[in-house]
Amino acid sequence: MKKVRNNLWNRIFHSKALKEYQEWKKTAEAIIGWNKQLNEDLTRAKTLQDLINIHKHAWEIGYRSPNISPCAWGMFRCESIPVLTLDTLYLGDIWGLWTNNGRFWEEHKNETMSYNGFGIDSKKKIYDLIMQQYRQHLRSNINAISDNTVKELFGK
Repeated sequence: MKKVRNNLWNRIFHSKALKEYQEWKKTAEAIIGWNKQLNEDLTRAKTLQDLINIHKHAWEIGYRSPNISPCAWGMFRCESIPVLTLDTLYLGDIWGLWTNNGRFWEEHKNETMSYNGFGIDSKKKIYDLIMQQYRQHLRSNINAISDNTVKELFGK
C-alpha cells in the first residue's frame, strides 16, 4: 500500500485515503508484532483444535491469504475461518493417507503408520503426521504474510 502522510493537506483533501492507510498500517503492525507469539503457539499446540484456534486468532489479527482462506474443495471447507471446526477442516493426502476431516483424525489419533513404503517408522502415530501437516501449513503461511508485510511497510 502506498504511504499517505498524516498532514493537513491529506487530512483535508485525501481523508479517505489517509484513513485507509492508517487502518492498513495498524493491521500491518499487528501482523508483525504477533508473528513470534503465533510461531510459539504453533510449536506448543498439542491437538488439531489447538491449531484451529491459532488459525482463527491469526485470521482475526489480519493474517489473510488465499492459502489459509476457506475453499469449498480445499483444506478449510467452511464459510469463513471464524467458523472453522474439526468437521470442516480437511487434512491428509500425504504419505498414502486419504483426505479426511479433523473429526476423523481425532477419532483415530492412536493409530500408527504400521508398515508402509514411505520409510516412516511403523510406530509413528498418524495423528502426529496430520498435526505436522497443518502446523507446517500455518507456519509457512503466517511467516510469509509477516515477511511480505514487513517489506510493504518498511520497503525492506
